[in-house]
Amino acid sequence: MIRILTLLLLLALPLRAEDFPATFAVTGVAANDVLNIRARPDAGSAIIGAIGPDATGVEVLGTSGNWAIVNTEEGSGYASLRFLAREPGPSWGALRTPLTCLGTEPFWALEIDPGARLTTFQTPEMPEPMTNSMTEIWPAGPWGTTAALTLQQGLGVLQPRQCSDGMSDRSYGIAIDIFSRSEDRPRLTGCCSLGLR
Repeated sequence: MIRILTLLLLLALPLRAEDFPATFAVTGVAANDVLNIRARPDAGSAIIGAIGPDATGVEVLGTSGNWAIVNTEEGSGYASLRFLAREPGPSWGALRTPLTCLGTEPFWALEIDPGARLTTFQTPEMPEPMTNSMTEIWPAGPWGTTAALTLQQGLGVLQPRQCSDGMSDRSYGIAIDIFSRSEDRPRLTGCCSLGLR
C-alpha cells in the first residue's frame, strides 16, 4: 500500500527534465580565451573546435556527464558544461522558438518562425520559397514530447531524437516528418536545429 501511495505521489509531482536541444551562453571564459570543443567528453581529448568567450545561442543537443554535446563546422563534439549557462525561454517543443529544418532525397528546407507565425518551405526546384502563415500548432505537452504544425503542403510532426542529415558528421536533436497533401502524397523526413539560417 505504501509503495502504491508513493508511486501516485511521484506521478502527481511535476517533472523537471532538461529539454534538449536548448540554447546556452558561454560563461566564465576569459575575454582572450575560448571554450574548446573536444572529440570526446574528456579534458585530455583532441580539440576539434572552439566557441568564443561571449557566445550566446549555442545549441546544446544533449549531455554526457559534465559535458555538453555541440556542433562544430564539420561535426559534433563536447564542451564543458561548467562554462555554459542555459538561456531562459521555453523549450523548443513549445513551438515558440525559431527552427530551421533540412532534408535530403529530395533536398528541401523549412524555416519555422513562431514570432512572425510564418513558415518558409523551399526546394532547389522551386523558383521562389513558399511562405505561409502558421494556422495551427500542437506544442509538446508535459507528458508528451511530440509537437506538430500545419503547413500549406501538409502536416509537420517534430520529435526530440538524435538525427543525421546524411551529408555531414553534424548531429541534430530534433527529427521532423512532413506529411504532404499533394496528389502523390510524399513523406519528407529531415532534421531541425534551433534558430533561423
